[in-house]
Amino acid sequence: MLIRILLVATFIVNCVLRLKGPWRYFQINALHFNEQLGIYSKNDIDAQIPASWRLPQSIDDGLYTPESFPVFVKPEWGQNGQGVRRADNINELSYIRNHCMNSKTVYVIQQAAVETREFEIFYIRDYQNLSRFAIISVTETCNTSGQDLPINSIHNQHTYYSSVTPKFSAQELDNIWHSIGSIGHYHFARVGVRANSLQDLQRGDFKVIEINLYLPMPINLMDIHLPLQEKLTFVKNSMRHLARLVDVIPDSQPSKPVFIKKTLFQARIK
Repeated sequence: MLIRILLVATFIVNCVLRLKGPWRYFQINALHFNEQLGIYSKNDIDAQIPASWRLPQSIDDGLYTPESFPVFVKPEWGQNGQGVRRADNINELSYIRNHCMNSKTVYVIQQAAVETREFEIFYIRDYQNLSRFAIISVTETCNTSGQDLPINSIHNQHTYYSSVTPKFSAQELDNIWHSIGSIGHYHFARVGVRANSLQDLQRGDFKVIEINLYLPMPINLMDIHLPLQEKLTFVKNSMRHLARLVDVIPDSQPSKPVFIKKTLFQARIK
C-alpha cells in the first residue's frame, strides 16, 4: 500500500510541477479503452497479441468447450487475480460455471500456458520517441505453494516477486522490448508472460497471459530483496517519465470516462 501511495504522490507532484492535470493519467492509454463496455477488455487486448504469443482464448457463452485443459476462467475485466479460477477438466469448468460466476459479468476462458516460469514486464515509453522505452523492468513471479500453474497475485500469500532486470544485458533488454513493445503499442503497460527461461524470454519465445493497462503497477517494487534506495530511485524516474506521457495525448483525442466507468464496473464484479 505504501508503494502505491508513493507512486501516486510522485506522479501527482511531477504533473503539478509541469502544470499538467494529474487526472490526465486516465487518458494516457484511453485509446484502448472500450467505452461501450466500460473496461479495458481482455478480448480486445487479446486480439492485438500476435498469434505466436497468443494463448487460445474465447468469450464464455456457457457452451464453449476448450480443446484442452487446464484453462483459466477470468472476468473480462479484472486485476490482481480477482475472480480468476482454474479448471483442470470439463467437470471443474461446469462447477465454476454453475457456482462461481457472477451473472452480471462476462468471462473469458484462456488455455493455460505450458511454459514453466512466469514473468512481468513493466514499461513506459519514451515521450520523445514512442518507439523506444524510457523505463523497463522484468520481474519473475514465483510461488511457494508447490502447485502447478497457481493463480498468482499480490494477494496470494504464496506469491513473491524477484527482480531479474539486472540479469539481462542492455542488448537483451532491447530484444525483450522489440517483442513486448510491438504488442498493441500501449504508452505504458505491464505484460505477464510465461517462458521456460530468461534466454527464451529475450529471444521472444513466450506466451502472453495478461496485459494490464489500467493500473499497471511496476511489480519489481514488490521484491523484498530490492534495496530501498533502488526502489525510491525507480519510483522517482518512472513517475517522471509517466508524467511526461501526458504531453503526447493529442489535443484532438476525446476524453473518456475511464475512472468513472471502471469504478462502476468494479462494483458489478464484487
